[in-house]
Amino acid sequence: MHRLALLMLAVASLAACATPGYDYRARMVPTFPEAVNYRDVSVGQFRGPAGEVAEQEFARMLDDVILDGAYWFGVGGPETGQGRYEGRVDIDSWEAETRFERKRECVEYDGIFDCEHRAIVETECTEETVEVVVTASLVDTATRRTVFTQTQGGGANHETCVDVARYEDRGQTLGVWRDPLYTTYDVRNAPYGMIADATVEAVRRFRTDIAPYDATIRAEIMTVGLIPEEQNDPRFEAAVEATKRGEMLGACAQWDQLGHEWPNAPAVIHNLGACAEARGDMETAQLRYARAAELASQIPLLKDKTARPIFDALARVSGRRMDDQFLDNATREPEPQAPLPDEAGS
Repeated sequence: MHRLALLMLAVASLAACATPGYDYRARMVPTFPEAVNYRDVSVGQFRGPAGEVAEQEFARMLDDVILDGAYWFGVGGPETGQGRYEGRVDIDSWEAETRFERKRECVEYDGIFDCEHRAIVETECTEETVEVVVTASLVDTATRRTVFTQTQGGGANHETCVDVARYEDRGQTLGVWRDPLYTTYDVRNAPYGMIADATVEAVRRFRTDIAPYDATIRAEIMTVGLIPEEQNDPRFEAAVEATKRGEMLGACAQWDQLGHEWPNAPAVIHNLGACAEARGDMETAQLRYARAAELASQIPLLKDKTARPIFDALARVSGRRMDDQFLDNATREPEPQAPLPDEAGS
């Protein structure tokens, strides 16, 4: 539980520090673009402990892949059999952390919610962790060529707590009463249930490797102007604050007004590009980011770090346009073949 609390705190901290912008959904090319060509695939053998779990989870994952409202795999039917996924499961580690904690608890009640007697309870909590590595390969059915091989890790945790001592509450210090112990076990004896759970987690991480997927992208805005006109215009700061509140339409309308009055303001033009990107108009976004980059390059003594968001945005949108074209080509239905002359006359 303490790890989950730390994770939630870290996520909250990142959200608080995130640069404001406009979120939108986008199709993403998988880690291995060639996998897009293999849409009729099967699952072969996964060797190693919990290999059958990997096979079942991989098959389930393939059945659940949806893009643009349609199932991605199995479009041609099992008879086509373009490729097969196979691999193995390896146990990476089996470890435990034992913590020693002291807390005050009620050990005798006089009634509901009425504690009659409190005592100090010392507890030992042991958290076991099993880590596995799953290796998967896509093999071309016709040529037996390995299209790609990828590894993903997964883990499983199990915690047990035991009360080891109880004594009178005399104002003793609570909390940790002994340094934690760390133990490493022989992986050959790792609990099967934890191996299986860790394998399921690892297999799910192959999702973005094997097929296109939807992701949330943030078109970040620049929160500080680069030239005096935008630095001194209070409407710039007002549009930034509107963006932070999630008011995209109002903020973009403000950027548009500022863009008409300050057509050579790089931060304003960049933020207009962010508005276009969030609307899905990548061509306009790319043009505006490119114009903002051109204007920023003309500012004397401008630090590279200050202008980096502009060039990062230009690279991102250029990549997005290439990815969209790639996926459009991959998902386009083949055009019907024109009949041969003798077929047309028959």
